Amino acid sequence: MFYRLILFFICISLFLTTTHASELNTDEMIALGNFATEQQLEIENWQVTIKESVSVVKAEKSIELLKNEYSYEKKSTEKSIIYLFKNDHKTNGLDVLYKVILPTESSSQAEVIALFEGADWSEEVKESYLITKNEIVHKLFTKLAQSYTCLTSVDNDIINGDVFIEKAINYFNLRHTTTQYDNIAKSTIKKSFYGYTDLWDAFYSVDNKPINVQIAIIEDEAGNEKYTIGTPILIHEY
Repeated sequence: MFYRLILFFICISLFLTTTHASELNTDEMIALGNFATEQQLEIENWQVTIKESVSVVKAEKSIELLKNEYSYEKKSTEKSIIYLFKNDHKTNGLDVLYKVILPTESSSQAEVIALFEGADWSEEVKESYLITKNEIVHKLFTKLAQSYTCLTSVDNDIINGDVFIEKAINYFNLRHTTTQYDNIAKSTIKKSFYGYTDLWDAFYSVDNKPINVQIAIIEDEAGNEKYTIGTPILIHEY
């Protein structure tokens, strides 16, 4: 079961202080960004995905709304029609992509997805992210939307996989921790780590343990490591 959870990593909480407690309690990406900044991590990329299953009628309204603002591409498969929208104007290192999936079968639900991503984190990026996200959430989603957040950093002379996990445990005050080593041949995932922080109300229960933080230590063929930390898909009441 724990191994299945690592599939949520798709790159496709807490040393709690009074100065940023409110931010951390409302947005997982702010927490991960602050963690990376304070620990002086070298960020490779970060992503926030918000998705919601909706009626075809509602999805079509979202398509018309997005068509008025962004260029788009339309693709068709056997089971769906996919609309891809992109904001061509990158703002302070923030990219936003939209996807609306219409099923070919009328009995199935459609899906609306927004993806925020970047390769850096700063006060300017944070401000742009919060403003843009709030606008999109109110425009396209309801309280039934789900979100997934992850941040990937690369190793350096100071931080290795074990140090990264230890820093995350201390920063996010992680409890109910579990570690899994991947013995599958040719797998790039060296180690998977799961834990729970009181920072976020939403969590999954696995083997009677709450989980809302995941870490993957990824190693390429040359032995270089990357560290991805993120959340499972969480339901928020936007």
